[in-house]
Amino acid sequence: MISGEKLKKLRLMRNLTQKELAIKSGLTDAAIRNYELGNRSPSKDQLQKIAEALECDISALINHDPNSIFEIMHIIFDYEKDIKFRPLVGEGETTSLLSNDTDFNNFLIEWDEMRKKHYNGEISDEEFEDWKLSFPKKSRYLK
Repeated sequence: MISGEKLKKLRLMRNLTQKELAIKSGLTDAAIRNYELGNRSPSKDQLQKIAEALECDISALINHDPNSIFEIMHIIFDYEKDIKFRPLVGEGETTSLLSNDTDFNNFLIEWDEMRKKHYNGEISDEEFEDWKLSFPKKSRYLK
């Protein structure tokens, strides 16, 4: 469930020790250490406290390991109605995925802007990674 690697990365990005994160989240430093090492997984309540302490969404701390590209395709199918996805086909080839969901479209616009800033050297690798891991908390659209 929790990614120890992501947890540690976010903790270090926030310049926190395991003990400081434990204090901010109301947990023990041994618990944080075990989560980072992958020895244990927090309860949903504990995960929420950690996310709040790190100023991120719970989803930034979770492993997302699809078995194949087909699993991602089925996730798109599952959310087709909710996010109003549809393929945009041009000249016989699928070229993009459209959505009529304002929040999702704003996400795509902001993601594209951040990728361009990163590519152009306006933001560092760490700043780009922080934006992604902190999304939607650091989004200018989704608050």
